Amino acid sequence: MMKLLLKIAKREIALLFSTKTTFVFAIVLPFVSMFFFNTLLSNGVARNLPIAVVDLDHSSISRNIISQLNATPELEVTHLPVNQLESEELIRLGKIYGIVTIPKNFGLEIKKGMQVTILNQYNSNVLLPSGLEHKAFSKVIGTISAGIAIEKQIKKGVSVKNAKINFQPILTNNHVLSNPYTNYSYYLNSGFLTMFFQLFVILTTIYSFGSDLKYSKGAKLVKITNGNIISIILGKLLPYTLWFLLVGVVLFISMFVLQDFPMRGNKLTLFVGLFLLILANQSFALLFVSISRSFREALTVGSGFTAVSLSFSGITFPIFGMPIPMQWLSELFPFTHFFELFLDQTQRGIPLFYSYKSVVMLVVLTLFPVTIGWLKLDKLFRKGVYLHRI
Repeated sequence: MMKLLLKIAKREIALLFSTKTTFVFAIVLPFVSMFFFNTLLSNGVARNLPIAVVDLDHSSISRNIISQLNATPELEVTHLPVNQLESEELIRLGKIYGIVTIPKNFGLEIKKGMQVTILNQYNSNVLLPSGLEHKAFSKVIGTISAGIAIEKQIKKGVSVKNAKINFQPILTNNHVLSNPYTNYSYYLNSGFLTMFFQLFVILTTIYSFGSDLKYSKGAKLVKITNGNIISIILGKLLPYTLWFLLVGVVLFISMFVLQDFPMRGNKLTLFVGLFLLILANQSFALLFVSISRSFREALTVGSGFTAVSLSFSGITFPIFGMPIPMQWLSELFPFTHFFELFLDQTQRGIPLFYSYKSVVMLVVLTLFPVTIGWLKLDKLFRKGVYLHRI
């Protein structure tokens, strides 16, 4: 059996370098996607978002506010329009993400101890920039307001310590759970890079098996292996499994070495998770090959399955917020469990014991698809060709 397996594996390696599509799926695109996403989110957090300030006061206090806004890492005051109409035109043209309007007599009213209002407008059509703009603006105005309030109390004879306590008697201790480093490269790239990685695993596997069936080569493989379907499957999968394991290691190097992703958990568990992710996706690819009537249908189902898995992983919307049936459905995707394992063992630093469910589910999702599709796959290879040759 080993000789037959190696014979099929040798044939598959030759096909890898002679078939343009397989070569692109397995060798070219994984590294292109790594370069793209690591470059796209290399800063981790958006910086220097352009905003406009309409200063109708022109006082020392208003100039200080503009200076403070410009000093925050998230914002950059790029425009100083003379009126509200001009600033709103800039936001419609997409040149700025927010407008801060300082009203007339602002500085004078502040000195009189009056409560004043600063208008902040932002474009909520772009969620990330608008959220960062609002957060940075609130922080700056909060700091300036605190300074004014504390200074008034000090002038009345209150000590600096008591003035600070009077202004903010309750302190907060915030902990971010889903993205603890508030770094979008750490969080989003963890999902995007591995999601595209599994896409190439599935498409390469489907293409490897599907192309033989499309061109009526299934019966030839059965003849080469004397009817041993296991040798065909293991022989065709072996080169790609080893190759994608190497690609996964390079992927981890791009994350943890080049991008300096946090690693607070167990490295071996993460590597095992990567290996199981590859096997689980290959298993699903075999299932899609077995239940499809054509090569094109298998590719369509495989790519659709991978794309949908991103939505069910919790990266775009938390799983616990989904309807119960959708939560159950999310358990069927290997990416859901790998992503949870990845976050637990990198950013969250959760003890290994609590990641056992993710590992067990990846093992189950490796065995389950190929088991239920085995009889159809065996029948398909012995027939040697798809029902529809497209």
